[in-house]
Amino acid sequence: MDKNTMGASLGSAMNAPLPTSLVEPAHRPSNLPAHLSAQVHFAPAPAAKAFKPSHCVSAELLLSTPLTVVVRAKLDFVMDGQVREDEVALVISRNRCEGDHPYWPALLSAAQEHWHRCRGQARRMTACVDGEWQTLLAAQPTAANDLDGGLAAPVQRPAYVQH
Repeated sequence: MDKNTMGASLGSAMNAPLPTSLVEPAHRPSNLPAHLSAQVHFAPAPAAKAFKPSHCVSAELLLSTPLTVVVRAKLDFVMDGQVREDEVALVISRNRCEGDHPYWPALLSAAQEHWHRCRGQARRMTACVDGEWQTLLAAQPTAANDLDGGLAAPVQRPAYVQH
């Protein structure tokens, strides 16, 4: 059978039954027991207004287009023995935003892309969120990349305590 000759009655989605909780009570099949429809629960779809993968942030935008938002950020890095700071543009797709406000995971993902493309040794990435500069990413300080003269404190991990 050719896909062009397959009618709507032969396996098409047009005739697929809806889950019982999505069917309005007036249109529910009469032969379906009422206790079955009460047990079916569905999570909201990703496109539903109730679905929020995380909180969105009010970041300072450089540009807002129908497809993307561009967030202003700063990248501190070490190159040729000097600490430098570049202003970078974090491009975030509109489908990862709520209006002009990107979701935190989208902002961090865009920051990581610039972090890995840094010309020198990246130290800190900040963005203007809610009117103040907040650190998005920071490098683990070591004596080798600490140009301020002080030794970096070692990372302290909590001791494992047996009871």
